Amino acid sequence: MLSRLLNIFKRILGFLFFPVIWPVRVVANWVSSNYIGLTFFVVLLVLSVIVLWKRVVIIIPAGFTGVIYRPMLGGVDMNQILGEGVNFVFPLNTVTEYDARVQMKQIQMEVLTKDQLRSEIKVSFQFQVNKFALPLLHKFVGPDYLTKVILPEVTGKTRVMFAELTSQEAFTKQLERVVNEIAIMSDQVILEKLGPPGLDYVRLVRITAVQLESMEFPEEIQAAIRSKIAESQAAEAYVFKVQAARLEAERKEVEAGGIKKYQDIVNAGLTDNYLKIRGIEATLKLAESNNSKVVIFGSSPNGLPIVLSGDSTSPTTPQASASAAGGPPPGARPPGGPPNGGPPPGVRPPNGGPPNAGPPNAGPPNAGPPNAGPPNAGPPNAGPPGGGSATGGPPNSGNGQAPAAAPAQK
Repeated sequence: MLSRLLNIFKRILGFLFFPVIWPVRVVANWVSSNYIGLTFFVVLLVLSVIVLWKRVVIIIPAGFTGVIYRPMLGGVDMNQILGEGVNFVFPLNTVTEYDARVQMKQIQMEVLTKDQLRSEIKVSFQFQVNKFALPLLHKFVGPDYLTKVILPEVTGKTRVMFAELTSQEAFTKQLERVVNEIAIMSDQVILEKLGPPGLDYVRLVRITAVQLESMEFPEEIQAAIRSKIAESQAAEAYVFKVQAARLEAERKEVEAGGIKKYQDIVNAGLTDNYLKIRGIEATLKLAESNNSKVVIFGSSPNGLPIVLSGDSTSPTTPQASASAAGGPPPGARPPGGPPNGGPPPGVRPPNGGPPNAGPPNAGPPNAGPPNAGPPNAGPPNAGPPGGGSATGGPPNSGNGQAPAAAPAQK
């Protein structure tokens, strides 16, 4: 019973899928009967695809365009231009790629100026093809349009422009005009010469800019130019040096006038009373300090420190003052006797007596007249107050004022 049901089910499926199963059976029967021929055809097809792949599938890079040449259909295709990306063409057709971007070319040449100066220059120019007119450029000029048309025209126009000007004008004063004229004239000539027959002023290639990158003169000319520039700069430097010296003289003159004016103002205010006040202030500040000190006063009536003495004369030494007053200076030998009236302690006198045979201070005190010497004739505290000198010097040989040197300790 089950086998019978399965047979019925197979018949139903065969009836339903008969339109599909029948072609498959037919193809399978044909392949089995033509297996050798079919294998040869598949191998030939694969080899053809491998060999002709580069002629059938054309990949145009970015910025490029392609022109198709059909050998069996009239040559260059004027209506179709291949764009960037993948393109499929007939295997017998040929595709030529053109760079449609802005390009730059650099040339080096020798030019002769109007004053017969030969110079080596380096010129660079930019150019670009008109991609919409590429079939015409490919048909009438070809891919080597740069060497055929552009380079000869740019070189010729450059030499013509430099030949009309002197070296100084061409390379300095009118350099910008020269390069602009080269670009304009070259572009105009190319426009006229590259026009296809029957088509006037069809622009195939355009020159966008021209630059003069470098120039080289002969060695003798370069040395002369360098020497000229160096001498010119030295002359200009001397001008600035003279100007700087003149300004320095004016500055010194102004400074001297200011110093003179300052001295005139200060000298008018330096009176005796002002100097006394400044001396008193200095003495007070000196007395207020915490360290030990010795204050030395002058012998003038104002009693100021000796550095600010009110005397109009310059200070003199104690020996000179004592000699001028008629008395011997402290420690000098009086006539007919030893220094200060007797020999120093411990020294045997000339007459053979014992040391210190005479009384102390054998010489008269105050051997000279009053004010025999300047103040502070002896060292500070040379003798007891009011008495004779312990060392033979006259006590208080000054003018009756306070002791000549008084230690002030705080």
